[in-house]
Amino acid sequence: MITIYQANSSIDAKLIQDQLGFADIPSHIMGDLLQGGVGELQPQGLVKVMVDEEDFEKAREVVERWEGEIKSSEKPNHLKQKMMKSSFSKILALIYVPIFIVGLYLLYLVIRYWFIR
Repeated sequence: MITIYQANSSIDAKLIQDQLGFADIPSHIMGDLLQGGVGELQPQGLVKVMVDEEDFEKAREVVERWEGEIKSSEKPNHLKQKMMKSSFSKILALIYVPIFIVGLYLLYLVIRYWFIR
């Protein structure tokens, strides 16, 4: 068996294994149970997807196609998140600026009451 994909998590490895299964390529995940023993550290490079050597070329094509689909679907999502952050900060500004102004006015009234009596 040869490593076809080194995953960041067992979820990524399972997704690759499913894609390989759809292409009728048998595969095996190595190290998916090791993640639980690390504790709070982020494990990297522990989970690998393995295939037989004779299926390596076909499996590599499947993995490359899957990675291409993931990368192409991330770009619009990134822009969407950027727009959401921008909209969220505008909404916060619309809420907090009037509250700040009212707070300043109340502070002015308190100071005026205490010092101008």
